[in-house]
Amino acid sequence: MSDMTPEALSPQTAERIARAPMPTQGTLRRRKNILFQLPKFALFNFRILQIVTMIKLSHKK
Repeated sequence: MSDMTPEALSPQTAERIARAPMPTQGTLRRRKNILFQLPKFALFNFRILQIVTMIKLSHKK
């Protein structure tokens, strides 16, 4: 992997990075908050479980 910064690699990339919006303090707080992330994690896992169960049941003969 290269140790060069994005600015050194491509001027277009540097410009796109400079224009990218920065997350707000509230967004960062929600991303780091375990109590906020835990229900999202559980819901995601439940959805995956539903998909796997549906596929397993449909292949059963």
